[in-house]
Amino acid sequence: MKRRMTRHEKQQHTRNSLLRAAAKVFCKRGLEGASIDEVTEQAGFTKGAFYANFRSKEELFLVMLDEKFSAELERLDRALAGTEEPRDEARTAAADFIHFARSDPDWPRLYFQFAAHAARNEDFRQELATRQRAMRARLVKVFQRWTADFPALPPLAMEDITAMTYFMADGFLVGQLIEPELSEDLYSTMLTVFFRGLQAMAVGWEPSEADFSVAAD
Repeated sequence: MKRRMTRHEKQQHTRNSLLRAAAKVFCKRGLEGASIDEVTEQAGFTKGAFYANFRSKEELFLVMLDEKFSAELERLDRALAGTEEPRDEARTAAADFIHFARSDPDWPRLYFQFAAHAARNEDFRQELATRQRAMRARLVKVFQRWTADFPALPPLAMEDITAMTYFMADGFLVGQLIEPELSEDLYSTMLTVFFRGLQAMAVGWEPSEADFSVAAD
């Protein structure tokens, strides 16, 4: 005999169904063109069910974002276990990130739709910025734990290193939206070069003018 869901389980099922339906509708119609009526119809629930869980389309997206951020942090924390060479772990973490992003091909398009919406809506921009800063603060702790046993201290503030890696990921995902043929290895290489550069700076290397010169033919 099939077990009946508890009240909490029913609420969670409704919430998850609305989140999945909204992702599909937003990607199909765009944020401005998507309606709550279409989201609830796609999910198989009433409009009342939507408002029992979310105040608006924007709040629904922020819930999606929180869940995605949490899943990504857990994955990254596992990838940066500190058991391998840092450059190898950085490359693995980068490859895992791209795989994670591509496991839901609608997510990057959805994320950047809402980023564009934030540029036009100051209240939502502040909400999104708050989420991003909270994500980076949690990411700082992951990096601090990862680098605790490195032979030299990072040459930059961990908050700055975290912001750089965060926005490199955003930039690469934008690039892949425009040029889907971009190799996933490019981001892995980019992050590896970045962390190897930090390692070199940590032990005293400073770039000279020759490092930036272009060799003559």
